Amino acid sequence: MSQKSKTIRVKLIGNPDAGKPSDSANNLKLVTGFLEKTGFKTDITLEKQKEKITQTAQKAAKDGYKIIIAMGGDGTIQAVMHGMIGSKARLGIIPTGIDNFIAKRLAIPDNLEEACALIATENTYKVDVGHVKTSDGKKSVFFEMATIGLAAAIYPDTNKIAKSILSVKKDLPDVQEQKESKVMVFITLDDEPEKEIETNVLIIRNTPGFEENIGDVSEGSPQGGLLDVMVFPDFSKPEILRYFAAESDRGYKGKGKVQHFQAGKIKIRTSPKLDVMIDGVALGRDAVTVKVLESALQVITTKKNPVSENPQKVMTETQTVQKFEPSSSVEVESLIGES
Repeated sequence: MSQKSKTIRVKLIGNPDAGKPSDSANNLKLVTGFLEKTGFKTDITLEKQKEKITQTAQKAAKDGYKIIIAMGGDGTIQAVMHGMIGSKARLGIIPTGIDNFIAKRLAIPDNLEEACALIATENTYKVDVGHVKTSDGKKSVFFEMATIGLAAAIYPDTNKIAKSILSVKKDLPDVQEQKESKVMVFITLDDEPEKEIETNVLIIRNTPGFEENIGDVSEGSPQGGLLDVMVFPDFSKPEILRYFAAESDRGYKGKGKVQHFQAGKIKIRTSPKLDVMIDGVALGRDAVTVKVLESALQVITTKKNPVSENPQKVMTETQTVQKFEPSSSVEVESLIGES
């Protein structure tokens, strides 16, 4: 790639513990060299704690950096994202973690030189962010999904849900022996009347690409400004486990049908109270309100923002996605520092 005519200062936030720590110093040297070739002057901060990574990203955005680069694994990238929500800065990603799920879903090359070259193109993809507020006033954000109920309790790391699901097949007999309890979910989608659904699991998806792990929704990626809601009525706990295990292999043949909805604002309460988790972080057991922050983050990637066509798509053999108009826009700036 040709040298830029003018040097641009960028902020690089790296986690020296990401991936193989023994490769960290050499990777950083390579990356700074690649970035220099593309015309960037790199200001580097190395940090291991997610809270401090987020604070560093927030400060970099306020200091006027137009490009902030996250170098590390999924945890590092998410922490940088948290600090950049609502800012005008663009996020560059250099994946050096083990799994690099976020980078893969955003089409970021795992080759260091190619990832640096991509950042130099400045091709921007605007990403929606999910915002969660609990009934006691706590606020947080998520980029992939929120899980409520059985999935949150069983799979503490939602980034690895497909792998974890496969490992629980051997435990199904124990689950079958447990006495089933009735679990009711009360859900309000935008301004629609509250729905009452008996289900052990509710999943709210945001990040493009999560459907790669759940085949049943492969045709139902959320449209811009909407979150995708999955509920599992008439599924016993063993059936839910079998569903996820089979879907990771694209082979579910059960009788129950997953229901899907799309909305910009979702209110959820459950009886009894169920575990709530966002992007692998537990929020406890509480009623929650989930909103979409549309185009709240700008990521440099090969992806292009989709053009919405027909918002209704077939989701299962008998179910279709129900579209609800997004609720009024949220003050993004007021959320900075509250995640």
